[in-house]
Amino acid sequence: MSIKSKLQRMKTHLKAEDTHDGLVEKLEDSPPVLVFADSDRELAEKWKKHGFDPFSFGDQISYRKRSFYPWKNSAEKRDIETTYKLWDEYSHEHPLSCKDVPLHRMLFFDTETTGLSTGAGNTIFLIGYARVLKEGIEVIQHLLGDPSSEGAFLYGFLQDFHEEDYLVSYNGKAFDWPQVRSRHTFVRDQVPRLPAFGHIDLLHAARRLWKHELPSCRLSIVEKEKLGIFRSNDTPGSMAPILYYEYLQEEDPEHLLGIIEHNNQDVRSLISLFVAISNRIFFQSQSPFSQMEHIQIGNWLEQTGNLEGAKGHYITASNYDDKDSGDAFYRLGLLLKKMGDVADAKKSFTKCVQISPFCHIDAYIELAKLAEHQEKDYLLAHAYARKAKQGLKGSQRLTKKQTDLLSAVKKRVERLEKKLG
Repeated sequence: MSIKSKLQRMKTHLKAEDTHDGLVEKLEDSPPVLVFADSDRELAEKWKKHGFDPFSFGDQISYRKRSFYPWKNSAEKRDIETTYKLWDEYSHEHPLSCKDVPLHRMLFFDTETTGLSTGAGNTIFLIGYARVLKEGIEVIQHLLGDPSSEGAFLYGFLQDFHEEDYLVSYNGKAFDWPQVRSRHTFVRDQVPRLPAFGHIDLLHAARRLWKHELPSCRLSIVEKEKLGIFRSNDTPGSMAPILYYEYLQEEDPEHLLGIIEHNNQDVRSLISLFVAISNRIFFQSQSPFSQMEHIQIGNWLEQTGNLEGAKGHYITASNYDDKDSGDAFYRLGLLLKKMGDVADAKKSFTKCVQISPFCHIDAYIELAKLAEHQEKDYLLAHAYARKAKQGLKGSQRLTKKQTDLLSAVKKRVERLEKKLG
């Protein structure tokens, strides 16, 4: 494309307020009409060979591709529908809950950009999202063929995106959606406003479950280690900026085919990841659980108010013959105490200190509290408090938190000694 043509098309941005009054309303009433300049026609034909249909917005051109993946078998369809039903029947609040959201309104969403920062100089050039339909999974991808057509690019996306939709992303709350908001600011006089919507970020869930197990929670690692998805000849997302600049220089779609396929796989993997994490929460997973997964899910459910669900995961974690069983018994004890089951709470704390007496000072403190306040056994409470004190003093280097805890334990010991005369 000549410099003169590009400058002509950039007038849309330079005179947005003058040239686009009422444009959005008109386009919403009738579908866009394709009007190509000669310089755009050749590029549009190149993209059509790869499944991207061009559409116009004023004098701007953007590209959209729809791909459909039929269900491989009935089990694949049943898994996602069962997961959706479990959340729809779930009676507690939870960050992964999609209750009252129609399944086809969930958009598994990802973007490709020219950089990893969230500044104004970073441009989104590819938006992809997958929907779950009755017959299979539909993937829609919007491509920014030319930086001067950002209005058309975002308009096309917003035509597909509605108030009722619910985004499911991977780090989308911190990166992808702030990027969309930032780019929308530049063309907000030309395109519809950004709708309000719900948002599930699966990166937060992955970190909760697997940050202690995996070297990193990058989607590619989670895919391999937890979903059994192995990509071959994948173009990493880190190559996106270089490949897009090469495409702009040569206007050759071949440069972007790898990153387009990468984006397509990303959004479909989010569906599998959502099902996998949900199944672990509901004890539905066919894959083996790790003890730490049970502990982390139990903690998550406890924080969101599902105490019975948390209890189930803590009990399961405590049955593992592993070094983390002490932690499972300690968390179970705290939960049982919160639920008013003091007798079983004491059993859990006692089991905790039997497994790892020097690693769970807090369990001794909890036992001292129960003995003093529930059983009025000051001698036993004193013995537990002294155990906690000895454990803390035996540490080679105390953190600020441990130093404060040691001070509190010393006061507890002194108070109990007074009670004992």
